[in-house]
Amino acid sequence: MSLPNALKALADGLDAQGAVISRHHHRIEERPRVVATFPTVQSAPLTRAFCGDVLGYQFGRARAGTVWFLSDVLDDPAWAPTEALNAWISSGEIQEIAVIPMSVTRQSVDYIEFHFSRDLPRSEQHEIEALVPTIERSWRGRKPGLVTQIIADDRVPVARKAADWVDWDIPILGMSNPAGLSRAEFRVCLMLSRGLSVKGVSEELGLSDNTVRSHLRAIYAKTETSNLPELIYRILSNGTDDAAHATMRRHA
Repeated sequence: MSLPNALKALADGLDAQGAVISRHHHRIEERPRVVATFPTVQSAPLTRAFCGDVLGYQFGRARAGTVWFLSDVLDDPAWAPTEALNAWISSGEIQEIAVIPMSVTRQSVDYIEFHFSRDLPRSEQHEIEALVPTIERSWRGRKPGLVTQIIADDRVPVARKAADWVDWDIPILGMSNPAGLSRAEFRVCLMLSRGLSVKGVSEELGLSDNTVRSHLRAIYAKTETSNLPELIYRILSNGTDDAAHATMRRHA
């Protein structure tokens, strides 16, 4: 069963109107990246993750295998809803959201969240809590590299389209960022320009090798290169500008 189909089956079993699996890299992303969604049937499709909005100041701190219900955090005086969350609750007629951190590592956290169009009685909340060990165990047993591959598959077509207007007379690591690199991709290129290997980039940025290679696939597409030596040659052939050097100094 594919990941989206498995997510749909799980959401159907819980009578949830929507569900999202997402991954958040602590050091390089402000918002979690969507891995799979089961959209709601209402006029507002579920296209982003709301785990960060629900967890609030606890985002990135929650332990794996815990369950966070929106109805519970509403009573926390230190928590405040975001504009995005308020808009989603209003447009999607969502009454409850359950967020479960499935995997927590030094580099990233994987979340699953379920959206309900009704309030959940405590008995149903207990049923979700009882399922958490199975969900967590199943996630640990997934195919290695599954999330990285899904993210890469989504990013490469967009990257290839963006490469059509690149002006190669401007440094790839220039202030104007002609290849349209994301913040994470720009950092990877900076590390490569300093002579680091893929392993060295992984250690420097605190990422897994698979994550760095996922970034590289998108970078190859955006820079119209085919492999690492070709990318490094293109980075070094037209140099960097002062902004890139300043960024490199901050990461040195």
